[in-house]
Amino acid sequence: MKNLKPKSRRVESLAQDFGLKTFLTCSDGTKIESPQFLKQSLNAIKKANRQHSKKRKGSANRERARLNLVRKYEDVVNRRSDWFWKLAHELTDKFDMLCFETLNLKGMQRLWGRKISDLAFGEFLQILEWVAKKKNKQVIFVDQWYPSSKTCNHCGHVLKKLDLNTREWRCPSCQNVNDRDENAAKNICAVGASTVKLGDVRQAMPAIAV
Repeated sequence: MKNLKPKSRRVESLAQDFGLKTFLTCSDGTKIESPQFLKQSLNAIKKANRQHSKKRKGSANRERARLNLVRKYEDVVNRRSDWFWKLAHELTDKFDMLCFETLNLKGMQRLWGRKISDLAFGEFLQILEWVAKKKNKQVIFVDQWYPSSKTCNHCGHVLKKLDLNTREWRCPSCQNVNDRDENAAKNICAVGASTVKLGDVRQAMPAIAV
């Protein structure tokens, strides 16, 4: 009787590139927009803050206004967290391996301030890692210095320079036109897959509905 080797397991993988305009750009071409909950509630928060500041210090009305302001912020946190948990479960239900570029969150915070706080990339990654661990899925991080945006995912040519405001570029080697974020996501997926020996690894094709 012949010894049959077990077939290698086909692993569904997906890579995402974080961005300021689009929360996640995926290696399958899907773009996931952030609801930006703080931005949505900013006018209501400013109004509640003005009402609080107008109340006499030490008064019951000021305390009620303070609690109202606190509730406005809590609502933002709760809605954002709920969206993160749902997205984390959807991604881990569909994919076995999720790849990301390591982020310099402190540096991003210094550059873009409230925008980074509203997107809360770090919080999302913590939730995603927890959910993935529970489901025996993998979250892989690629070195932040890997030139994912500047490397052509078709031929491997690396640009010497790529300005931040350049959203699309043509490879001087193979002439392929690369969308900046989608190209980065595809490279992150390839590098992430190469760091773990999982046998047959393929990028996901179906889009994600969020």
